[in-house]
Amino acid sequence: TNVSYFESLDSTNPCGEIPLPSYANCCLGHVNLANMVLDGDVDWKRLAKTVRAGVRFLDNVLTVNLFPTPECREAGHRSRRIGLGILGYHHMLIQLGIVYGSEKCLEFTERLMETIRNEAYLTSIYLSREKGPFPAFDAKKYLKEDFARTLSPRIRMLIKEHGIRNAVMLTIAPTGTISMVMGVSSGIEPIFSAIYKRRYRKANAWEETIVLDPLFREYLRQGKPLEAFVGAYDIAPQDHIELQATVQRYIDSAISKTINLPSTAKPEDFEESAMDYASDMKGITVYRASSKPNEPLEAIPLTAANIKKYSSEESETGIETGAVCT
Repeated sequence: TNVSYFESLDSTNPCGEIPLPSYANCCLGHVNLANMVLDGDVDWKRLAKTVRAGVRFLDNVLTVNLFPTPECREAGHRSRRIGLGILGYHHMLIQLGIVYGSEKCLEFTERLMETIRNEAYLTSIYLSREKGPFPAFDAKKYLKEDFARTLSPRIRMLIKEHGIRNAVMLTIAPTGTISMVMGVSSGIEPIFSAIYKRRYRKANAWEETIVLDPLFREYLRQGKPLEAFVGAYDIAPQDHIELQATVQRYIDSAISKTINLPSTAKPEDFEESAMDYASDMKGITVYRASSKPNEPLEAIPLTAANIKKYSSEESETGIETGAVCT
C-alpha cells in the first residue's frame, strides 16, 4: 500500500481489503458498474464523473466524521485514507456480453480499472490544490512508493506540483449486503450461479427455495443471450486468480475476493497459479465447496432443461456470490 514511508501497516479490516496502521479506519464507498452500461457499451463519461464524485464525497466524510477517539481522528486525518471501490462488475460484463475470466474480460478490465484509478488520482490532486495535501505528504518520498511508480508521467508531475489529498483511495470490498440491496453482483465477484438453491432454517426445520439472479430473469424475459451467465464454480481457479491480479495492479489498497474451488479440488489444482501471481496480489482467499455441512447455497447447472423447469416455477429473485466475506 502507498505511503508506507510514514506509517507501519499493522493489520487489515475484517474482510482484508484495506491494510491499516494503528487506530486507522476505512471510509468506504462503491461505484455501481451495472449502471454504467449504455447501448451495449460503457458510458465512460458517466463512470469518470461518478468516480470523481465518489472521491470528493469520501474525502468530505473524513472531514465531518465524529471519530470515536482522538487517536482515530489523528490517524484518519494524517493520511486521509479513503476506499472507493466497485460493485456490479459481473453484471456489467454480462451486459457487455463478456465472459468472466476470459481473455477479453482481462483486456477490458485493464481499461476499466485504469480509468477508475486515473480519475480517482486526478480528483485527489485537484482536491489537494483546493484544500491542501494530506498532512504527512512528502512528494519525493511519495513518488518513490511502488504504486506511485505505476502512475502515468502526467499524474506524477501533477502530484509533484500540487500534492495529493488522499494517501490511499482505492479498494475492492466484498459489498455483500449492499449488492443485495441494489440487486447487482458484488465487488469483483462473479454471481454464485444464475439459478441456485438456497437453504435456510425456519423454526426447527430446514427449508429450501429456488432463486434466480435478477439480471438472468430479466434476460430470460427479453430473450437475450445467456452465455455470459457463468457462476463462481464454472470459472477455473487460475482465471479467478488472474482476474484478481489484474485488478490489483490498479488498486492502491487491497482486494476482498474468493477463489471458489469445486469439492474435488486439490492444492495442486491452483497452487501453481497462486504462486505465479503471488507478487501481484496482497492476499488470497480460497473456499472449497462442501468444506462445511449444510451449505446455504447450491448451484444448479444452467442446462436447457433446468432453465425451462425453474424459470416456470415460482421462485425468488436475488443476488448471491461465492464470497466468504460478505
